[in-house]
Amino acid sequence: MASHIAVLLVPITLVLVTDTDPVTNPIYTCAFEAGQIVIQQPEQSGEVTVEVHGQARRYAMDKLKLVPRDQGLPSFRFQPDLKRWQWLNDQGEPIESVGCTEKPSLKTG
Repeated sequence: MASHIAVLLVPITLVLVTDTDPVTNPIYTCAFEAGQIVIQQPEQSGEVTVEVHGQARRYAMDKLKLVPRDQGLPSFRFQPDLKRWQWLNDQGEPIESVGCTEKPSLKTG
């Protein structure tokens, strides 16, 4: 009898677990000389939010490079092997590279 009840509860348990499991998207906090930035990884739309000089800005991810949607904002490149971000100049050359702190952003599915 107990095995019959357990078999009936398994699908309910699986549904509850999948509905409440968080989706982890890392948030990087980087202390560049030009100022601190906070990078929230891509959403399903491909948009990335980067906090530059205290203001949230929309960026697009182009491979490992963050390209700003607005002119006049810096670009950034991720070095996954080093877990570092680079601040790029107008020509796309790195002017500074720093290790950033990484923490998970919990979003429910």
